[in-house]
Amino acid sequence: MGRPFRILAYLWASPVTATGLAIAVAVRASQGKIQIRDGVIECSGGLAKRLLSGGRFRRGGAAVTLGHVIIARDLNCLAASREHERRHVRQYERWGPLLLPVAWGIAGWLKIKGFDPYLDHPFEQIDT
Repeated sequence: MGRPFRILAYLWASPVTATGLAIAVAVRASQGKIQIRDGVIECSGGLAKRLLSGGRFRRGGAAVTLGHVIIARDLNCLAASREHERRHVRQYERWGPLLLPVAWGIAGWLKIKGFDPYLDHPFEQIDT
């Protein structure tokens, strides 16, 4: 991707990235780690560990991506899920702020149809 398109991709994803940055700051303030790798902010530990640990009403997970920010439970989870989460970064570059409502809509439809809203989700299956 050329430089002009790279800049546009960052701008297109920036509304969601802003939310990710706010969480990254909170992760760092709670003794978490932050690093920048290949143009993507990666944070782990601290608050991220609590947010991603799951609970009674949510599945939990190793990592989540918000725009150009990857939030992982810990460094091991980050290393294990980096490639997968980078795919989501590319999805944000394509879909921008539309990705979350589209993804949630698809997840709702999958649940209504009796499928797993995460495991059967096309954004988790193919590089879209």
